[in-house]
Amino acid sequence: MLFGGAAVEDILSQGGDREPSRWPRRLAVIGAVALVAVAGLVYLGRARHPHSAAADPSTTVSARAAELDGIGGAVLPWAGSLRLPVAGTQPVWFSPATGLSTPIGGLPTDSAGYQFTRADGGWVVRAGSGGETIGGDLTVPPLPVWFLADGARSATRIGAANQVTPAATAGAVWLTSYPPSAEPETVARTAREVSVSGAPLGAPVRLPTGYAIYQATDRGLLLAPVNQGTGPQADRLWDPADQKVSRTFDAVIAASSAEIAWTPPCAATCHVQLLDLATGRRSAVELPAGSFAEGAAFSPSGGLLALQVMSDQADGPSTRLEVASAAEGRLTTLPGTAVGGDTVVDFGWPTVGDSMVAEFIFPGMVQLASWHPGASVLAVAVVRPGQVQASLVVG
Repeated sequence: MLFGGAAVEDILSQGGDREPSRWPRRLAVIGAVALVAVAGLVYLGRARHPHSAAADPSTTVSARAAELDGIGGAVLPWAGSLRLPVAGTQPVWFSPATGLSTPIGGLPTDSAGYQFTRADGGWVVRAGSGGETIGGDLTVPPLPVWFLADGARSATRIGAANQVTPAATAGAVWLTSYPPSAEPETVARTAREVSVSGAPLGAPVRLPTGYAIYQATDRGLLLAPVNQGTGPQADRLWDPADQKVSRTFDAVIAASSAEIAWTPPCAATCHVQLLDLATGRRSAVELPAGSFAEGAAFSPSGGLLALQVMSDQADGPSTRLEVASAAEGRLTTLPGTAVGGDTVVDFGWPTVGDSMVAEFIFPGMVQLASWHPGASVLAVAVVRPGQVQASLVVG
């Protein structure tokens, strides 16, 4: 189900010359917010065929989009029940189908905005913007954290933290806090698992010095070094119970509660290695010659891995989206997603189903595309800029 069962990826600028990110996409994508009006988010299909039940769903994107070198695809309607959080100074639910927004209760106005992190059944919401960097903002104290269930009218406060990470089990989250410090490599980070109602689910855990939680897994906490330039660089799968490291990984680009993907050094071709934590089974995705993985994200089922693949072409660098089968490593190129290397691309799996949504930021235009397994075309919509700073969130 295209767009009907998927949501819109964060409309956030990542800059032009980005290094491959070793940090979760939910943190890596947070940056300067693009200028987008909530009221100005116009679904192209509705604008061209308002209230028309007979509109052809195969209608392609307008000539204006083509003139701007945008991607092409079928225009399909949004589900009326779908609502997305908007992480502005006063968060709201936004309906892509109607263009209407509804305030989210329980979240006071905050000039620094909010950080939304996707969790099972909803969103973990943290005040301010200090936890988006790899090491966190060490100049601010722990800030309030809430849980917002899918579609709920109001959020419930569950504690305070500098960083938040969804737990490996449903209904829980890890909250990480630390005292103000100027030394990210030596500050003592303390993490605690709590329920989405705020009840502690265990004793606080002191993380190894110089590491922060990348992803909670069924086999422990996957930790990443907070300083990417000096000191230890390997990611560690660490058991908080016995405080032992079971294995290490170089250059992790995606992880879920059950799987880890990383990129070892390239030889003739680049590969993405995959590990199933439950079975110990390993597989590999071989990328086309002359290309490498810029970022990745596992689907909710764990059966698919979305990849942003970069390569050099005769007319300059390019980027495209591919989806790999986690079991077989077979690659599927998403139609219409090959764009110039300077195009800002973000993507994710924002719902419980395996429907992927991608965002493409071109000069003067933002497009959103949706794909699901078996689809031969993309559903595409244009986001029209307005006068209000806002950020749609999907995780």
